[in-house]
Amino acid sequence: MTDRAEVLTFIGDSITDGERRTDPRGLGGGYVDAIADELAARGSSAIVLNRGISGDRVAHLRARWERDALTPAPDVLTVFVGVNDTLVAFFEGRATPFGAFEEGLDDILSRSAELVGRLIVVEPFYLEGAESADVHWREGSPFIREDLDRRRAIVRERAAAYGARLVVVQDPLTALAAERGTATIAPDGVHPSATGHRWLARAWLATYDATTG
Repeated sequence: MTDRAEVLTFIGDSITDGERRTDPRGLGGGYVDAIADELAARGSSAIVLNRGISGDRVAHLRARWERDALTPAPDVLTVFVGVNDTLVAFFEGRATPFGAFEEGLDDILSRSAELVGRLIVVEPFYLEGAESADVHWREGSPFIREDLDRRRAIVRERAAAYGARLVVVQDPLTALAAERGTATIAPDGVHPSATGHRWLARAWLATYDATTG
């Protein structure tokens, strides 16, 4: 009798999505794909599921949580959300209120804590110095940093409250962007380049490895 393969589910917004719908494996072309490849190279039989949807905010995750996060019965569940709750201000005129953001995040984590063996939460990030001229938020860096700083604090607090491991992203990526340039890491300040996705994959794997002993 063989052991059941470990199920790793990733849920979030476009950074997780990685255009997975056009990928035959359903993993996309971002950090989730890189993680799956690395685990396979290690000889792992883990089943990797990508449940990211571009544009999602915490309310969207909350609405589909049972179906996309819990029904697959993951052994490890990774949540990466928050930046769109800030950026929606540039599309709809108002960012998600902090209270609503905290309530939504608390709800999805509380619903998962007793059902999922290991929770991993990735903190949202934003890099200043975006060079893409066609992004709506290009001139809004001061607002984005201030707003997202508050959401990041909420993410850290809620992750700690439910015993989730946190993947720290903002400070390391800020330092990397200072060294290599924002365009090399995330050209629009939000969506990682191939280099940025590889970095995210390594950061996630370091956190994952720390949970496996």
